[in-house]
Amino acid sequence: MSQLNPEENTSTDKISLPFNNLFLNAGFLDGDNRLSKYILTILVTLLAYFSYQILMGFVIIYLMYLNSNQDSLMEFAQNIATHPPAEDLFKTPDKYGISKNTMLLLLLGMFVFTFWSFYLAIKNFHQKKLLSLITAFPNIRWKQVGVAFLVWTLVFVMMFVVDAFILSPENYVYNYQSEKFWKLVIISSLFIPIQATFEEVFFRGYLLQGWAMASKKGWNALFFTSLLFGLAHMSNPEADAYGSWVMLPFYTLFGLFLGLLALWNNGLELSIGIHTANNVISAILVTSDNSVLQTDALYFVKNENPVMEFVLWIFGAIVAYLIFNFIYKFKNKKELLN
Repeated sequence: MSQLNPEENTSTDKISLPFNNLFLNAGFLDGDNRLSKYILTILVTLLAYFSYQILMGFVIIYLMYLNSNQDSLMEFAQNIATHPPAEDLFKTPDKYGISKNTMLLLLLGMFVFTFWSFYLAIKNFHQKKLLSLITAFPNIRWKQVGVAFLVWTLVFVMMFVVDAFILSPENYVYNYQSEKFWKLVIISSLFIPIQATFEEVFFRGYLLQGWAMASKKGWNALFFTSLLFGLAHMSNPEADAYGSWVMLPFYTLFGLFLGLLALWNNGLELSIGIHTANNVISAILVTSDNSVLQTDALYFVKNENPVMEFVLWIFGAIVAYLIFNFIYKFKNKKELLN
């Protein structure tokens, strides 16, 4: 990676580009790509992520104090001292006098703060433009983001209908509470797109381009970042509840699917649209005791079947791919991975 620093000569006529992929080459051509810059940026990003969690802990304690919930405050202090963060708090915030919407806002704020810190790091350490981590084109293709959001929303709803009304209707409880629900819609619509976009930019933009330069192979970077994406989600309560044997392949395959679309489409627009739709619609439509985001969604699932959900997701991903391939006519798929 340290050898691929194009800052001395930015003319594509004089530079031998290392990839067949415009998106990977966009990362190569933009900014300072020395290894030290990647180390600094990743450290700043991780520091911001964990620093916010400490700050959030103080905010939560203050909210408990405002609610005069002294018993819950004492229990939280004991829990966070023994195994931070206190998982019980995030699963049942109402028990501590904090609404699910407030907790959701606090958790999503973590990604806003981390994204901002990451942006400052790439700007000051790498001298990179955020645009080069999103697309190989002069501007973000917002229409594609919208199309992907719509397509995955339809796919997600289709999977939900099959499971909730055909396969396992006994597992779903209607949970509509007007005031809580519409607050959830507003929070989800404003902040989940930032969370989803940050994950896409970090994993399938920054790390994918960086590892491709280090390994000199797009496909190598694709598999590495997909596995890293899966491992990063192993702290989610779903992984603890259902086991890594099913959740790690699921998250990794989801990352691989989004990464392939990014490489075949020379940008993250489709990936951002899908990731945003997946998280927004999931937060609004359905929740369970093991959901990473506890929300006042329309439906509550009593007993989840992760294997069946995985199977449904595979069919949904195939349908989405066929739609995108029909619309955008991906070409030279194998060559674009090199």
